[in-house]
Amino acid sequence: MNSANRIQSLPREELVDFVKENVRQLIEDEAVAVLDNPYVTPGICQAIAQTQRLAAFYSVRLRLVANKHTPQAHAVKFVHYLYWSDLVRLSVDVKIPAPVRRAIDNILLTKIEKLTLGERIASAKRCSHALIKALLFDPDPRVFEALLVNQRVREDDLLLVASSDRASAAQLQLLAQDQKWSYRYSIRKALVMNPLTPRSAAASLLRSLTPRDLQMIHRNPKTTVYVRRCIERLTSVPA
Repeated sequence: MNSANRIQSLPREELVDFVKENVRQLIEDEAVAVLDNPYVTPGICQAIAQTQRLAAFYSVRLRLVANKHTPQAHAVKFVHYLYWSDLVRLSVDVKIPAPVRRAIDNILLTKIEKLTLGERIASAKRCSHALIKALLFDPDPRVFEALLVNQRVREDDLLLVASSDRASAAQLQLLAQDQKWSYRYSIRKALVMNPLTPRSAAASLLRSLTPRDLQMIHRNPKTTVYVRRCIERLTSVPA
């Protein structure tokens, strides 16, 4: 068993004694092994965080932020030094204390405008709700398409898009075609009512709406002539 594996498997008391005696001499792999030990304590995390030489290693900073035992002041400090992809992953890790995740979200929000399209698409698929809200109206529809598969997206988020005059036709089309979200009645109704929704998409949703809602949409002055005529063909609403 190599040194790192041995350290990672040390019992609680032996781990405490080992760190107390060796923290100043630890190399990067050994510090990582200490932080990966299931018996690591807040005191051990603090000792490593306060050892400047060890805290300079990216792998150590990453584990300190990810470890629930790290004192929050240290964890919050180190989030400023992490890469975007790691921040996105940690922002949705429920094992990390909420104040640390909020600090991560704040950093993500300040950096979002500097991201490439590829980074925004990758982030949209798995980011936290704070970032979802910031990406909802991204100008590139591929970002919205990625958001639709994010398990943290809520119906209220998509209802906001479906009823907004900020939404693009491409976004509304994607939402109308989505196999999961297009079956939500409130979203269907909002899409039909939004004059920016492509008319073919709006028309395809009419049959799923109640007669009462169809009448209301028909009377709405913002409803397009095309959708109004489609409603007339479906119902007894007078032209």
